Amino acid sequence: MHISRIELENIKSHESAIFEFSRGTTAITGENGAGKTTIIEAIAWVLFYLLEYKKEDFVRRGAKKGWARVTFESGLDEREYVVFRDTAAGYNVTDPRLDTRIADKKEEVMRFLWQHLGLEPGTDLKSLFRQAIGVPQGTFTAIFLEGATERKVAFDRLLKVEEYRQAAEKLRETSRLLDSQVVTIRETIARAEGELTRSETVGEEHKIVSGQVSTLGAEIETLTAELTAKQARVKELDDLERRVSGLKSTLERSRSDKERAGLVFRQAEQALGRSTEAAGKTEGVRAGHESHVATLGRLKELEREREVRDRFRAELAKTDAAIVNVKAEQKRFTDDLAKLQNSRQEIETLKPKVAEQAAIEKEITELRDHITNAKNADERIESIDRELKRMRDRYRENQQKMRDAEEKTALAASLSSLEAKDAGLVAEIAGLKASLDRDQKFQSEIKGGFCPVLSQRCLNLKEGETLESFLSSQFAEMTGRIASLETERASVTADLVKAREGHQQLAALETYRQREAELKGEGAELTAKKVSLEARRGPGETQQRIDTLTTQLRSLADPAARIRLLEREVAREPDIREGLGNVESNLERLESERKLHAENLDEFKELDEQWTRLTSERDATAEAHRVFLTNEAEAAALAKRKEELDTASSDLTAKASAVEMAEKDFAAAGVDYDGKLHNAERTALLNAERRAAEVRATFDAAKRREAQLATEIARFSELRKSLAGEFKEKERLERVAEATAFIRDTLKEAAPRVARNYVYHVSLEANQMFREITGNAERTLKWGEDYAIMLEEDSYERPFQSFSGGEQMAAALSVRLALLKQLTDIRVAFFDEPTTNMDAERRENLAMQISRITHFDQLFVISHDETFDSYVDQVLALDRG
Repeated sequence: MHISRIELENIKSHESAIFEFSRGTTAITGENGAGKTTIIEAIAWVLFYLLEYKKEDFVRRGAKKGWARVTFESGLDEREYVVFRDTAAGYNVTDPRLDTRIADKKEEVMRFLWQHLGLEPGTDLKSLFRQAIGVPQGTFTAIFLEGATERKVAFDRLLKVEEYRQAAEKLRETSRLLDSQVVTIRETIARAEGELTRSETVGEEHKIVSGQVSTLGAEIETLTAELTAKQARVKELDDLERRVSGLKSTLERSRSDKERAGLVFRQAEQALGRSTEAAGKTEGVRAGHESHVATLGRLKELEREREVRDRFRAELAKTDAAIVNVKAEQKRFTDDLAKLQNSRQEIETLKPKVAEQAAIEKEITELRDHITNAKNADERIESIDRELKRMRDRYRENQQKMRDAEEKTALAASLSSLEAKDAGLVAEIAGLKASLDRDQKFQSEIKGGFCPVLSQRCLNLKEGETLESFLSSQFAEMTGRIASLETERASVTADLVKAREGHQQLAALETYRQREAELKGEGAELTAKKVSLEARRGPGETQQRIDTLTTQLRSLADPAARIRLLEREVAREPDIREGLGNVESNLERLESERKLHAENLDEFKELDEQWTRLTSERDATAEAHRVFLTNEAEAAALAKRKEELDTASSDLTAKASAVEMAEKDFAAAGVDYDGKLHNAERTALLNAERRAAEVRATFDAAKRREAQLATEIARFSELRKSLAGEFKEKERLERVAEATAFIRDTLKEAAPRVARNYVYHVSLEANQMFREITGNAERTLKWGEDYAIMLEEDSYERPFQSFSGGEQMAAALSVRLALLKQLTDIRVAFFDEPTTNMDAERRENLAMQISRITHFDQLFVISHDETFDSYVDQVLALDRG
């Protein structure tokens, strides 16, 4: 694989940029903020679907959308492809030679990348990039410094070890399903065998039921013939019964009609009597009635005249009331004019006091302003004092932090020497421990003080000294030396920690110093403000003077306000005089109207006398009028009542004749009908029908049972045929379940074996790379099954945490590149700021180590300095422009 070209538009600091790369090692250099890391982030975003923050933060500030296009040569078919992605939804792959889009959207692009990057489908591209291809800035060695649990989570995902466990776990459900199916089919077979035990009993019962069906069929035919004869006899008697019942009903209706006709005749006779009596009464009171009606007409006319008179009386009362009100208003206006004259005199009396009031109010206002200003200055000075106290506290706190930082940074200059001394002590301790192990092994080989090589007593021993005692003394010296070195290394390690902290505190120290200057400036500014405010404070007037002036002002009773009120009253004089003139005019008009109303009332002097006379006449004829009205309607109906009596008499005669004829017809029909015989025939028919129903129900039940038994016999036959198939299916499921269990057990055992296999081959590859990078073939780099890195030197293994900074970087670099070679066909890697926190010598060593890496098509090194320029094949220098 070879990345040949990257195009960026509106991506972070790049407005529009194109970068072309050749094979080999490329150094991308430039100051901070020039966009070096952005190039690697764009490649990760396009080819590995990885972006460590929101897309909105990836777009250049002010732009709505950004895009990146990566051109690479595939290791699968050695053709160039272009992968495009934007911050909206665009994501596709184009073949530039064919000018054709060959993949679109995430799913298709992922399948294309897995294939052409030489990866298995489903590979976690993000994890692969983070842990092997493009480790994020500052984290190259971080994962190897973590604990075993964190390393296992990271590398198990990368090596796909967890997929074997997941596959085994998923097969658990399959195994359970197969077991469930085997149990189900066994239950089915058991139920079928249990049912077949009833087949002989069902066959015997079927023969018995078939005989019962034949017997019951013959009995039903006999009962049907008897039932038909009885039904015909009962029908004949039912018809005769209905005829007798109909004649009886006709007789009862005729008798009822005769009774109603008699009632109507009697009512007609009574109505004729009432009409005759009413006609006599009306003739006796007719004259009084007519006089009463005439009197009522005259009273209605007088009522209208009374309404006119009452209206004139109301208008006269209304006019009198208005005259009273107008006279009261006339008096009010006259009183107001008198008050206005008094107000003018009072205004002249109050004018000298107004000037005195104004002078007192002005003095009070000035005194209050002085007091307010003094209080405000005091409050502001108190606020400044509190702020100065807080600033002094912050200043002392900053001074303490600055002293602490100066103490820690004092050791920062010795960081390189301390690291070198620590590495030397580690190497010496490792050598001594390796020698101690060899001597202890040698001690176990000697016997009786004889040399294991020459098989004779050692000639170098002193008199009385044995080889065992000689070696024991050597062991004691060596153990003491190791203990001394380890004590010294503990001290060096403590100083080294402080030196590293001091190195980190260098930037903080400058910040503390700047803060100190800022606090001094702010304190001086606040002190100047306080001096200014203290100068503005004066003694002011006392509250006693204000109280005295207030008492004097209160004794004046606000003459200015009183004058304004009186002047508003005096200003009303024209309105009052105009109102008085209007009232006098209105009074003259009302007097004239009252005189006119009194003249109109004189025309109705005799109205009450006439009303009294006519009322007496009306009351005298009221009884005659009532009697006439009560009997008038009944007397008018006399002729009609005579006609209704004649009609009722004729109808009564006709209804009596009809009753006689109905009685004769009913008596003749009753001779032919016998009710007892009819009931006996009905009872016999009911018993016959009940017997027939019972036999038919028994017959139907027998037929249904016969059919059920026949169906069951057929089902037994089918059940015997299907039982053979169920046995075969049970055997098949048992074989499949056994195979599934074997596969699941194999997958569970495969996970750790696969991991060990990967670790073994990666460890071999990483060791070879480490030796090439360091140029030292005497040391062996090992990557353990817990994903920890160890370095074997002189038969002594050192953990990753004890490596020097350069050794850690070289070891991590070797393992990550070995992972990339073992897991993929990708021969491209990115190193983002690998020299962070390294001095010039270590940066030079790392650059030399990376230049020794072989077997890779492209390596990219991002750095803010020029250390790598002389060790790479291509240099890409960026600036903020």
